[in-house]
Amino acid sequence: MSDTPYSARIRFVELVERNKTQVTKLKIYRDNAQVIPSSASYSLFGLSSKTIKDNQVATVDAEGTILYTLNSSDLPTNLQLGEGYLEEFKATISGVEYVFRRTAALVLRKLYPVISDPDLTQVYTDLESLRPASITSYQSYIDDSLYQILRKIRSRGMGYEYLVMSPESLYETHRHLTLYLIFRDFHSSIGQTEGRFLDLAQEHYKQFLLEFDQVNWIYDQSHEGKINEPNKRVSATPVIYTSAPPAYNRRFRRRY
Repeated sequence: MSDTPYSARIRFVELVERNKTQVTKLKIYRDNAQVIPSSASYSLFGLSSKTIKDNQVATVDAEGTILYTLNSSDLPTNLQLGEGYLEEFKATISGVEYVFRRTAALVLRKLYPVISDPDLTQVYTDLESLRPASITSYQSYIDDSLYQILRKIRSRGMGYEYLVMSPESLYETHRHLTLYLIFRDFHSSIGQTEGRFLDLAQEHYKQFLLEFDQVNWIYDQSHEGKINEPNKRVSATPVIYTSAPPAYNRRFRRRY
């Protein structure tokens, strides 16, 4: 029997907060519908493949989302912070067991969205009336733009997003990208090749790129969750050297 290629919705590295009780989730899709597994289990592996949780029974809710509660005692303060962790979900679907993996990082704090609907309507007051009746807010666009920004931070080698101590530095970047996604969707829904929404989408995407290149933040190089050097900021755009660059460790070491 060949396996059906189900799609696990994995948008980003899972950020697990140390010494905190939290729920980790996974959704599985096929043919534009969420799949409901008959059973599921969860495992979490640490550095050097150290087993933290192994094949623990997970909950499957009515919509099919797999949920597992990590207790604070599962993530004690002696666990090393940083990258290199791995989640493994086993789901039984139509009698067949499927294994879905997701990389994870053990962190002190996550980076959350820095804007909400009022930040969007502050720029365009008519967004309230333009919002489709099928949704009550623009939260899905806000969330999606944040994931795009987080992936961009990592892909550019700018460091780890969970070590950013000044989330407000991403405010304009987050707002412009969200407005771009909204107006691009409006334009696509209308089905025109040009028009106001397309112009607005293109304008905000250009502004997003400019803001992203100029953003700089206070960065916690030591993984301590504190601002030790408030006047030392990290730029999003790397410095280009015409000769040999100074020696330094680009990826900061993890700390206990």
